[in-house]
Amino acid sequence: MRIIHVVGRKKSGKTTFIHSLIPILRKRGKTAVIKNLHTHIFEQPPGTDTTTHYEHGADIVIGTDPEKAIIAIPNGSLHDMLNLLSDQGMDFVIIEGHKAEPFPKVVLGDLEIENCILRNPEPEEVITHINECAEVFTLQGLVHELKRDYMSDDTGCIAAFNGIVRKVTGTEITKTLDFSDTKTIHTLSADILKDMEQIPGVLGVRFHHRTGIIPAGDDLTYIAVIAQHRQEAFAALMQGIDRMKTELHDVGKTLEGEYHGNA
Repeated sequence: MRIIHVVGRKKSGKTTFIHSLIPILRKRGKTAVIKNLHTHIFEQPPGTDTTTHYEHGADIVIGTDPEKAIIAIPNGSLHDMLNLLSDQGMDFVIIEGHKAEPFPKVVLGDLEIENCILRNPEPEEVITHINECAEVFTLQGLVHELKRDYMSDDTGCIAAFNGIVRKVTGTEITKTLDFSDTKTIHTLSADILKDMEQIPGVLGVRFHHRTGIIPAGDDLTYIAVIAQHRQEAFAALMQGIDRMKTELHDVGKTLEGEYHGNA
């Protein structure tokens, strides 16, 4: 999912620009918008069932009518909402505001800010620079991509894998894994994906490996395979996982001690 981050001073034309950009993006995929309300608190109608459910601590409250659905999520961070939208199969999300976030930005007006990739563009120019925009990956988002791009009459299954940084391995305790060499990670990931796609019966593969310093307990890798039969999907997954383990994950560990419990 691509993030188009639109920022600018008040009255710089952000809303008008976004209104023009939405139909351009929707021609190319599902599009969502996240608006930073700042101190303008969105008021929920007092006394309604959806409001009282929220007030009584429900983690998510959804109200539906014949035209739309309204969702209230307590303490939903921007990154939680980005993951939620990716899980829902969005291809693009426009963020208005949230200037402190480090995403590459489309800047309207004279605001001076880091990570500016476009300043006062025409909405159509965003498409020509879309590959410079940040991406968000979730496992369910990759599954949606496979269904969108490869579903056919002979599709039989989608198999998925979520790799996590394991803290305890035998007597070792892993604090972090270091994948700071992004060029090597991207090159190897592309090579692994290509090999997985060559397995007969595999229709498509999505492969995402995080980079940087990844702490124990965090997601590390997402792999999804769409295939004619489950055996082919499982074979591709195992091949990709084994290569990833031997060529990436057996190096870069930062150990913090020995484990003395039940491994």
